[in-house]
Amino acid sequence: MTANSEDRTTGNPTTETVALFAEYNGSVITERCQKLADSCRLDIVSSCQPDQLLLTWIDDALTLCLGDQFKLQTRVDFASGKSLHRLQYGGGLGQPLARAAKITGSSKPLICDATGGLGRDAFVFASLGCEVVVLEQSPIVFALLADGLQRAQHDPDISHLAKLLSIYHLDGKSLPATWPCHRFPDTVYLDPMYPHERKKTAAKKEMQLLQRLQLDEGNEAELLSSAINTARHRVAVKRPLKALPLPGKPPAGSIKSTNTRYDIYAGSAPVESFVDTH
Repeated sequence: MTANSEDRTTGNPTTETVALFAEYNGSVITERCQKLADSCRLDIVSSCQPDQLLLTWIDDALTLCLGDQFKLQTRVDFASGKSLHRLQYGGGLGQPLARAAKITGSSKPLICDATGGLGRDAFVFASLGCEVVVLEQSPIVFALLADGLQRAQHDPDISHLAKLLSIYHLDGKSLPATWPCHRFPDTVYLDPMYPHERKKTAAKKEMQLLQRLQLDEGNEAELLSSAINTARHRVAVKRPLKALPLPGKPPAGSIKSTNTRYDIYAGSAPVESFVDTH
């Protein structure tokens, strides 16, 4: 697992203020607390309002939560919960996500997840044997990802999968100019936040917290165009089943499941394309 914390994004900072709950070693702020505060430009607080968004460590895992009672919380944890369930029961190579990325027993494409989020789809790609480059534009979500992947790297049950993931603090719309690896990806995967999902009052608890960050991929047509220009073979875009495709170029086809649709586009990066990363 590689975590690249240099801020190379071009997006705006999150709209709602997030604070870092103080972690002390005796009377001194711990090194990791100060380092995170500096990298994400967060205020360190020892008390807060009930509706304040906080980052803190709970059971040694960086966690985004609401208020100092931590009633709502989410973290990146690949060794349990939804990630573990998808690892065990996701359907393997036959699942729609694998088909959308064109993963087979003999083909393990290099995948760029350009809207990384909490990394669950990227982890599924890794579990199917693919190397995955994950991009995340939000400094808060990137910090959660970096922490989760670091813990996964030291978990003997999943460390071999964590080594297939590299994460970068990058905005997908800045591709292909900022592509950080030597070879362009075979597949670019997009899962932009769907506006109607942001408005649901009964959203899942973890989504309520992410919605409070007011994350926004911005110009979706630009995001799609950037993905197409970066992918050597295909772009797969995850959408709610009845949602319209992203604006811009129409998809060449779709792969559907019960509640989800994956729109497929042909990539336009040269097949033998390489990047000078020096």
